Amino acid sequence: MDIQTAHFGVVEIDEKKIIKFENGLPGLEDNKHFVLLASEESKPICWLQSLDHTEISLPVIDPFKICSNYSFDISQEDINALEIEQIKDVYVLNVLRIPKSLELMTINLLAPIIINVRNSKARQIILDDKRYGVRVPVKELSCKTMSEDG
Repeated sequence: MDIQTAHFGVVEIDEKKIIKFENGLPGLEDNKHFVLLASEESKPICWLQSLDHTEISLPVIDPFKICSNYSFDISQEDINALEIEQIKDVYVLNVLRIPKSLELMTINLLAPIIINVRNSKARQIILDDKRYGVRVPVKELSCKTMSEDG
């Protein structure tokens, strides 16, 4: 299946790779179908590309690549909605804000995107956790994480 994308032009995707957000994303409730795209130049950053509105593409990253001590609990309601059976089925992404100066890049640690890789169901959940913020500077986080790791 060929799709138009915001950053990569027309791209061929496997329909089995479509990620389904039953309720859309907060603020983007009309966007229920996405695909994860990446290029060698952008890694480890990927793009969560909407299939419902091709102009919408969110930069995302696996938070554990830059914040090894990131942890949170998923509610039973979310576990049931996503039909999560095993922890190995869970893939976590967080949305980035990438300004012109990459030094000012931030990550939203308060609202992770949870994907069940087994069935492609996904949800963005908002944590009730005071440790995390919506615009956490990646530069500070990376330095902090690197110093914690030794």
